[in-house]
Amino acid sequence: MTNALIALLIVIVVVGVVYYLLTLLLDMVPMDARFKQIAKVLLILICILIVLAKVLPLLGIAVPW
Repeated sequence: MTNALIALLIVIVVVGVVYYLLTLLLDMVPMDARFKQIAKVLLILICILIVLAKVLPLLGIAVPW
C-alpha cells in the first residue's frame, strides 16, 4: 500500500509539473483569450483524468484501461 501511495504522489507531482509547463507555453501562444481558456480547461480535465486513473484502482474501482 505504501508503494502505491508513493507512486501516486510521484504521478501527482509529474502531472503538476507538466501542467505548469504547458500552461506557460500556452500563455506564450498568440491566440484569442476564449480559445486559451478552453485549452486550459481541457488541460485541467486531462490532468484530473490521469490522476483519477491512478487513484481509482487504489480505492478498489476497476478502470478499463
